[in-house]
Amino acid sequence: MDAALSAPLAEALDLGKVYGAKTALQNVTLSVGRGEIVGLLGPNGAGKTTLIGCLLGFLLPTSGRVRLFGETASDLSPRLRARTGFVPQTMTGFTWYRVGELIKYLGRFYADAPGEVPAWLLEWADLDLRARVKSLSGGQKQRLAIVLGMRHLPDLLILDEPVASLDPQARLDFIALLTDYCRASERSVIISSHILSDLEKLATRAVFMRRGSIVHDVPMQRFRTATRWIARSDGGSLHGLLPARLSVLGAARDEGALLVDGWDEAAEADLRARGSGDLQVRSPDLEAAFLEMTR
Repeated sequence: MDAALSAPLAEALDLGKVYGAKTALQNVTLSVGRGEIVGLLGPNGAGKTTLIGCLLGFLLPTSGRVRLFGETASDLSPRLRARTGFVPQTMTGFTWYRVGELIKYLGRFYADAPGEVPAWLLEWADLDLRARVKSLSGGQKQRLAIVLGMRHLPDLLILDEPVASLDPQARLDFIALLTDYCRASERSVIISSHILSDLEKLATRAVFMRRGSIVHDVPMQRFRTATRWIARSDGGSLHGLLPARLSVLGAARDEGALLVDGWDEAAEADLRARGSGDLQVRSPDLEAAFLEMTR
């Protein structure tokens, strides 16, 4: 494969960000390849928005480095900058513009004119191009922000809580839109959201953050097949019995169950051979794993 095609679209290496006495990010390493949809999961204050700001070059890291398309993010050339797209949590400003006017006006800031907005994107947004931005509802403003972030068909699209203002049907349609967008051309998406049921349908990879650090980074296929809650039926402890292939992600305080990664038939056979007795095994959903790993 061509090295340019296999290189990461975005890469953070040992990233740190400090505000005075507060550490917002520490030792964050993350790489995003082509065609990936990476879900950033973490409670408020975990560092997701700070990480997004550093990835886009909006914020300068205190330590480490960020590269987009092989270039330093903060010094990205205009033509490479135009290959990125960003959708913030809330859209502010430009209230006096009409929707169509704003789309055309912001299009003039690209190194190469992005041309007409794709018809499929306008159809999804379902906006009146003659309406004033100030007259739009919260959900309509968010759909407009998504149009502005995607209109130039960026290779790397980064979204910070983009669906919080959308109704359930609009969210489902947006999940389908993003999935098709990435599959069709190997474009990549980084998306932060507290609506974990949406991310479970959409993401190809989940990155769990807590207190400014990445605590777990796992492909969703592996999460579905190799992440399990396990417990002994007699209530006894599993500590000291776990085979090396299993890593503990968390422990339920009320029932003695462990959340583990690396589960497969060989791990189960090994654990039973170590005298663990009858085992209770169940699959977690993304929300349960999130609550355990980030609390």
